Amino acid sequence: MTVQLQRNYSSPNCLLFLQGFSDDSADSSDGVPILSVLITAQCQIIGCEQKLSGGKDFLVNLIKAVSVYAQSFLSGVHHPHETESNAHLIHLEKLAQKNRHLLLWQENKENKENKVELELTTVQLFDLVEAIDQFLADPRTLPDLSLDLHPVSRRYRQVEENLIQQSTPAALGLAGFVLAAIAIFLMPIPSEVKDPRLEESRPSENTTETLR
Repeated sequence: MTVQLQRNYSSPNCLLFLQGFSDDSADSSDGVPILSVLITAQCQIIGCEQKLSGGKDFLVNLIKAVSVYAQSFLSGVHHPHETESNAHLIHLEKLAQKNRHLLLWQENKENKENKVELELTTVQLFDLVEAIDQFLADPRTLPDLSLDLHPVSRRYRQVEENLIQQSTPAALGLAGFVLAAIAIFLMPIPSEVKDPRLEESRPSENTTETLR
């Protein structure tokens, strides 16, 4: 017997809604049914009229695109991202306007007219990250979903990459790592620290040079 299930993962500016059912082989130890088969996934950014929706391909492409873009945004290291399917193409890019990001969703690669563009603030972007993290941390929803998430490859790193960029999370995981990276990113770079012992041993500028 199949059971219709619904799961909501929300943050202040984002709602991720999943609907599916539990097959006969899926059962949790605490008696809570497992949503093992996905029927539809819907993503709603608060403040945007258009909703994004689709099936498994949509959900997987959304998670991968957001993961890659979040890494690129925090580190400043561009990491190309390509989807394997021709359906539900999702791409994010930074806009010229400060703290603005464009999310592009194309339901079908062949139909370029059916394209949705959502302009997100940085707060909305990381609320989307948080909603996705809630889903990924839920063992009762699509536990068999395989996501091949990778850290930024070394071959995309710039030579002048600094310590702040290196502290970026390796991949989309717990929201705490993202928040920690933001905090590190905003910290001012400390000025050069001088050794007081060197200052003491250095001759004073006012000392008269000894005549030979």
